[in-house]
Amino acid sequence: MSAAAASIYVLTGPTAAGKKDVGFALARAHGLDVVGMDSVKVYRGLSIGAAAPGAEADGIVLHLVGVADPRERFSVGRWIDDAAAAVDAIRAAGRRPLFLGGTPLYLQALLRGLFEGPPADPVVRERHRVEAEQAGVAALYARLVGIDPDAAARILPTDLKRISRALEVHELTGERISVLQRAGTKPRLPGPFHVVHLTAPRPVLDDRIRERVARMLDRGLVDEVRALQAAGLLRGEAATAIGYREVVERLGQDRLDVDALRSAIETHTRQLVRKQERWFKRFCEIVRVERGPDDDTSSLARAVERAFGLPPHLGSTNASR
Repeated sequence: MSAAAASIYVLTGPTAAGKKDVGFALARAHGLDVVGMDSVKVYRGLSIGAAAPGAEADGIVLHLVGVADPRERFSVGRWIDDAAAAVDAIRAAGRRPLFLGGTPLYLQALLRGLFEGPPADPVVRERHRVEAEQAGVAALYARLVGIDPDAAARILPTDLKRISRALEVHELTGERISVLQRAGTKPRLPGPFHVVHLTAPRPVLDDRIRERVARMLDRGLVDEVRALQAAGLLRGEAATAIGYREVVERLGQDRLDVDALRSAIETHTRQLVRKQERWFKRFCEIVRVERGPDDDTSSLARAVERAFGLPPHLGSTNASR
């Protein structure tokens, strides 16, 4: 297989940067299969809050999108195994993969290999769960900050599952999880990799976050959450995803304050974006493409096309970088 045929393209970046539209334009122009690299889009039924592909994906072959029941835990280990199988199938069909999404742990597993760590200890996890109920998740997060500030910087202060896992690894091994994660030296998938980080200045991202949240609410995010809850499908990790968690927390109120809901989702999305961007700085092989306030999907797709080293199927007009 030639290096070009074996290439794996990766388009990543923070939430609301516009990765999906740019990635789909590239997939159509170059006959690429899209492999989801998003820890929320893997779940079936999470459509509006996850900004899952709809009609805009017609004609594009998608992998690892809507493949898991929202009641189950979809681990990074399962994702990398399924991603490897998807790449094998794509190459067997004579095509090339485009990984598309902004979940940093998935990107870490793809480019650096997967840190498996010690097996889960149910006693430790139950103790953490009880502590979180009694003292709050913030208390566990503060403990993690003292033990492993590098890990804490990459975990949301409300993410009990990952906070507990980082503390668990330290308790079981005596080593910080951030140190053990850096020990992975080989990617799980054979490359070569071509990785582009699509981002934007903070004011542009803030505007796009506001537009994204307004669009989610206008399309019926609250009704989607109600329907998922009624079907017993919104549990576990899926229920903690930004957008879903904020609605779940407010549905029991006498009156749903839409303005407060919108503000909470925007705030948590901005926090997520900051953590994503800190993660992306760790990968020296990433080529950065920055969208300006006037850039559209076509101009950005051309910029990413050049950064990937793909033949110019999308035209030659310059895009802001």
